[in-house]
Amino acid sequence: MEYYLIALIMLTGAFLQGITGFGSGLLAVPLLSLLLPLPVLTPLVSIVNVFMAGYLCWLLRHYLHVQRWHSLLVAGMLGSLLGNQLLHWVPVATLQLGMALLVIGLGVLFWFGVQWQLKATRPLQVGVGLLAGISNGALTLGGPPVVLFLTASRLHQTEFRATLAVFFLAIGLTNVVSFASQGSYQNLDITLIAALLAGAISGAYLGHRVSGKLSEQVFRKLALLLIISSGVVALLTR
Repeated sequence: MEYYLIALIMLTGAFLQGITGFGSGLLAVPLLSLLLPLPVLTPLVSIVNVFMAGYLCWLLRHYLHVQRWHSLLVAGMLGSLLGNQLLHWVPVATLQLGMALLVIGLGVLFWFGVQWQLKATRPLQVGVGLLAGISNGALTLGGPPVVLFLTASRLHQTEFRATLAVFFLAIGLTNVVSFASQGSYQNLDITLIAALLAGAISGAYLGHRVSGKLSEQVFRKLALLLIISSGVVALLTR
């Protein structure tokens, strides 16, 4: 029964990510941590995230523009590696507080229509990619900076989700390589991975189908609501 519950939790989180392009960790990780210790859960979820992001990339393949976001992707991967090292020098609580306040503040401003349109220049992509990568590597909170950046770039929801999918694929691959180098995958529970993958792929597919039925306005509000929620969760778990 525990494996069925794990698959259901992962399905719920992936359903959310299938709709908005992000947010699976916000819902699934806290619930899964009640069943699995975080040192075991985090490396496994990284593997699952690679498959889920890859699957969403395939579903949204006609809207992918990897060359346009090349700087964002590379900077995100480098930032994720830097974030892992930053944990040895800066207290996690300090990093979490700063990122949470930034995310909540910008999310609330965007919610009430205080927005500005940004051009996806290479320097800006590098800056956002590094910030997202570092916050992902140090805090597993890499989604919000990229989501806010893409929101300000005024992308259509389909391209928005496709860009997030390829970004999370790049970040996920970086995390898996990092965990593998630390020996985190020496004793894998194949049944557990299968349960997580079944939930992730099913949820991503269902969310993808639902997303196409949402208006642009509802999609934006849902994305911002998740952003603000992620900041609140980060504050509460400091």
